[in-house]
Amino acid sequence: MKKWLLSLCMVLTLVACKEEKKQTAQVKPIIKIGVIYPMSGEYAHFGDAMKTAVKMFETDEKTINSAFKYKFLIEDGAFSTSRSAVVAKKLIDIDKVDIIITLSSDIGSVVSPIAQKNKVIHLSMATELNVAKGEYNFTISTPPNKNTEKMVEALQKLNFNRIAFIIQNTAMMQSVAEPIRQAGHDGSINIISDNTINSGERDFRLLIHKILENKPDAMIVQLQPPELQIFVKQLREINKDILITSVESFGYPEDKTLFEGTWYSGAVVPTKAYSTRFKEFTGLNSTDFSELFYVAMEVIRAAYTTTDKTTVINNIINLTMNSFSIGNVSFNQDGVMQADAYLYTIRNGQIEVAFSTKE
Repeated sequence: MKKWLLSLCMVLTLVACKEEKKQTAQVKPIIKIGVIYPMSGEYAHFGDAMKTAVKMFETDEKTINSAFKYKFLIEDGAFSTSRSAVVAKKLIDIDKVDIIITLSSDIGSVVSPIAQKNKVIHLSMATELNVAKGEYNFTISTPPNKNTEKMVEALQKLNFNRIAFIIQNTAMMQSVAEPIRQAGHDGSINIISDNTINSGERDFRLLIHKILENKPDAMIVQLQPPELQIFVKQLREINKDILITSVESFGYPEDKTLFEGTWYSGAVVPTKAYSTRFKEFTGLNSTDFSELFYVAMEVIRAAYTTTDKTTVINNIINLTMNSFSIGNVSFNQDGVMQADAYLYTIRNGQIEVAFSTKE
């Protein structure tokens, strides 16, 4: 009897050991991803779209079958540079994140030096190329010169030669200032008026009258909410017909009524597969640039073959992949994602690709 009990105990012990080893083998190392996104204020709709992208990513078979588990720590940056800087330090010092993802050049410019100093990989949906400065920083967007080229090409085809230019003094808007002004210098377009405003300004009527005195054919409006909506509303009260365009900024407001029928150049086009799946999750046609956030997560998943940061960084630089959300993805040696620009239009309050789509 004792021998039988002893044998039974040994069998149960072996089974328990095997089960413990099996469970240990199934435990995946965790990659902590800190996300600084606007969850309140003018840009809160981008935060909502980002959360949908996270849900899509977590249910992706490639994510489920990955050798790593991805934990998201989402913080509301409220599109404030000062708040985002504080949040970035909190994510690094307290949460010990491996990676930070940010939205826009304004926020990316603030987080970039913090990430570099603390040797934390940072992916930003920024057009400002300086955001990618340093080995730990990368941009996930279409470079500003490509966006500008697409817009200038459209203006030329429409024979709009006399262009008024108005730009806001923020990193996000200033990132496209140089290529637009360069287009004026090399004769691609004729910039007859170059105007800069500061954030917080609310009455643009005198400036609008001054700009219109020069009889421009069109106006490039590089402002961001809420200054963008205020300026365009005041402009339309004075002149309903002048063509307005921009690089990306018309796609920023949640309510796009003021921009109905306008066109502008912008970053990468989401694939049909991504747009379809996003709509299945939300019921919405507009992806609100969430495809860029999704590709950032795809880059992380592809680059993390190990927890060694140097290897991960090299993997990103040398990465060539076909993204579910935007198609082909690669980076140059400066950490800037290489992607084409497209023309968009606002129709029935929704963003639509004007002349091309991706399968």
